[in-house]
Amino acid sequence: MRDTPKKLEKRLLRRMGWLNRRYNLIRPGDHLVMGISGGKDSLVMALLLQRLAERAPFRFTLEGITLNQGLRSEELERISHWMAGHRIPYTIQETNIAETVAAVVPEGKSPCSACARFRRGILYDMVHQRRGVLALGHHGDDAAETLLLNIFFTGKLQAMPPVLISDDQRNRVVRPMLYLRERDIATYAANKAAPVVGNCSCPGATWVASSQRQRMKELIRSLEERYPETCAHILGASANVKPSNLMDDALFNFVGLTSRGEPHKGERSSASLWKKSAIPGHSQSLYPNREQ
Repeated sequence: MRDTPKKLEKRLLRRMGWLNRRYNLIRPGDHLVMGISGGKDSLVMALLLQRLAERAPFRFTLEGITLNQGLRSEELERISHWMAGHRIPYTIQETNIAETVAAVVPEGKSPCSACARFRRGILYDMVHQRRGVLALGHHGDDAAETLLLNIFFTGKLQAMPPVLISDDQRNRVVRPMLYLRERDIATYAANKAAPVVGNCSCPGATWVASSQRQRMKELIRSLEERYPETCAHILGASANVKPSNLMDDALFNFVGLTSRGEPHKGERSSASLWKKSAIPGHSQSLYPNREQ
């Protein structure tokens, strides 16, 4: 049985509240500057945060910003009208992102990375000028897909944190919807008649359907047909890490492990006795910091 619209909103707000309590995302006096792309995720984030602000035990303020990289005037007008109807301050910032991406990305290459980098840079500057906190509309499916992408294609155990500080230390970035599912967000957007725009204005629209991320989305969806909790477990794993059961010696001292039954012989290490050798199937050395 599906949730009624009221019950769905209550459930989404409850999950956002839980995430906020655990990670201290939104703090008293914060001015949240929300990146509004026109997609369902950012529009739902704006409305849910507005609902959360009405109920929170402390005061924080909201503002939405759309970086226009090719949206039609009627689409921008629909978003502006919808945001005004929900009493959410809203700004449209004209950009030349599409032109810049076209100029710097070689033909035949995906523009997505460059486009995201340019967007993030502009948002960071605008948020810093407002002395605000940048809120992004990533959800649980995004985080699970990112974790799998990094495992399969970069060899890193890395996903999306709920809160982070930018590399230049100027901005705090929060992801208030990181514990929500995409399907619930889509239903909520439909319930609220959110003025969702397509990705036709996106410089990378033709790359989306065949992207590695899309393949991860399809993989998770296929697994959930048999194991419904797949995405929840992938997401939960990123918050339930056991360094001693992995292989990162920067996080756990494997070299110094000694059982109670071993005779004490002081500091012992066999690493210096082994010759430098490559990891099977890799170009890296097993001991990259040691001379041959």
